[in-house]
Amino acid sequence: MKRILLLSLLLISFIFNAQININIGSTNVGTAPVSSFFSYSYVQQIYPKQEVNANAAGNITGLTFYLDPSASINDSSGWTVYLGHTSKTAFISGTDWIPASQLTQVFAGTVVNNNGKVEITFTTPFAYNNTDNLVIAAKENSQSIDINNFDEAFHVYPHIPYSTLYYKGDLMVVDPASPPGGIRADYKAAVTISGLVPRSSPACPFVTYPLNNAQLVSLAPNMKWYPVSGADSYKVSLGTSPGGTDAVNQQVVAGTNFTPSVPLNPNTNYYLKITAVSAGVESSGCADIVFKTVPPVPVNDACSGALLASVFPYTYTQSDAVSATNNSGFITVCPDAMNDGTWFKLIGDGSQYTVKITMPAGSTFDPQLDIYSGTCGNFTCVNTADSGGGGAAETMTITTAPGTEYYVNVGSYEETVDMPEDTFTITVTKL
Repeated sequence: MKRILLLSLLLISFIFNAQININIGSTNVGTAPVSSFFSYSYVQQIYPKQEVNANAAGNITGLTFYLDPSASINDSSGWTVYLGHTSKTAFISGTDWIPASQLTQVFAGTVVNNNGKVEITFTTPFAYNNTDNLVIAAKENSQSIDINNFDEAFHVYPHIPYSTLYYKGDLMVVDPASPPGGIRADYKAAVTISGLVPRSSPACPFVTYPLNNAQLVSLAPNMKWYPVSGADSYKVSLGTSPGGTDAVNQQVVAGTNFTPSVPLNPNTNYYLKITAVSAGVESSGCADIVFKTVPPVPVNDACSGALLASVFPYTYTQSDAVSATNNSGFITVCPDAMNDGTWFKLIGDGSQYTVKITMPAGSTFDPQLDIYSGTCGNFTCVNTADSGGGGAAETMTITTAPGTEYYVNVGSYEETVDMPEDTFTITVTKL
């Protein structure tokens, strides 16, 4: 008798734990899993494997969606639900639907709001492989609409940009084999996935900044990640080797962003790991995010460090311009003011010189080129060039006076906003 009771309790415990809750406490509303405020809708949502956080592959036996207990869905209750697998994490456009051929219909019928829950039980379970990301798609077939404070009814939570794609309208029931163009959203429906057993540890957070393999990250980055369902805190580790903690060692963070208290080293690869903690249990198997910080401040960041062009043609590629500072502020010597960028100089000999600034292919950097005579802090404007836009070259030709020093400033064209410079090449040719 005791053995039967024990087995029964174990079975009840297994059934109770065979469900995964994803942000079921959210109270924001949106167009997912269907629209309640339009007659017809079709919605696809991508739940990444990392977020599902299942212990193993298994059969999904049902879904539960959440809404306010008083919300009306009487005229939004005719649903057809599909599940599927995908390697996508987001939709790249409003027509980037996952094909109907990759989806399996798991439910068709009428749903009800049962005290704030829409519970759907599948006639035939869906076999989730726990390798791919999970697609949840739903089509709402009822003609009329429900008015809930003139808004949607179902609870959603913010997540990966464009991880939901929806169409809603009043003209037609959508055919999933050929859906019309839709709208992408940065949220998904709060959901309970029945039949899958969750891992014993919380899911690994999705880091939104810096992205993996990011370059030119600031020395004081504000690291950000999406909240993990059920997490009560997070731990941040940061080092200069995989799994390293020499910069930040398991720093406990209550929110979903963190900035190191000590600036990072320039031009250095860092390895960031963020884990979630729920009731004292920490995420396991979380991958490092690798990024590289900006280079050091250029040696020619200030006028006093200007690089001398003495052999012509002179060519220099400023690959560290992104770290240039604005020093004492904007340069206002010429009528068209500009950022204090990086500096070069040449000594006049009575000849003409052409100065040209070019950017690498694909660059959006919009430089301004100013040339001054005199000394640092006591300039006279010779000329300025800012005729192109982002990525366009700037060229200027000047006639020099023997023995006069000429200073060249290459910086952002902005005259009221301190904008970062970017990679460029300067070429000085003697005519």
